[in-house]
Amino acid sequence: MKKLIVNSLIILYMIIAIFLTVLLLSYNDFKVTVIGGNTLIIIRDNELAPEYNKGDLVIVNSEDSVKEGQKVFYYESNDSKLKIRQGTIEEAKQVTSRDIAYTLDGEKKVAGKYIIGATEDAKVIKNAGKVLGILESKWGFLFIIVLPALLLVINQIGVVVSGIKEAKKEE
Repeated sequence: MKKLIVNSLIILYMIIAIFLTVLLLSYNDFKVTVIGGNTLIIIRDNELAPEYNKGDLVIVNSEDSVKEGQKVFYYESNDSKLKIRQGTIEEAKQVTSRDIAYTLDGEKKVAGKYIIGATEDAKVIKNAGKVLGILESKWGFLFIIVLPALLLVINQIGVVVSGIKEAKKEE
């Protein structure tokens, strides 16, 4: 029974480690996770309150095209700091065959690559952003994934060494 519990915990740990590694490998240019056309936004402050609170995880479909009049999430980069904001598209202008420039809230000009997606279909998971934020941080990844994996490897090396010693004693 003890071995079953230990093996179950190891399998659960491996699933979490693989899942977290996939999330980290799926970062876009803005260091935000994008998986299968969905952007995982961690709300890090209360600037988007009351709809979205600090610690919420918002899943936005970033593959759907956005239209004028829609409220959208977009990236805003000031002083090398990235923030996620909301705005309403007032105008969409085709600049090149691929690029669209958007005017948000009357005056804000945003290139198409900075638009994340519409807010109307966004799914909110309360407080999941706190957990994901800790797991995706470099210290969280180190203490939750790397360090336990290192301890497991060291433990297995000890098991192999003790097995070799026992085999030599029997000879």
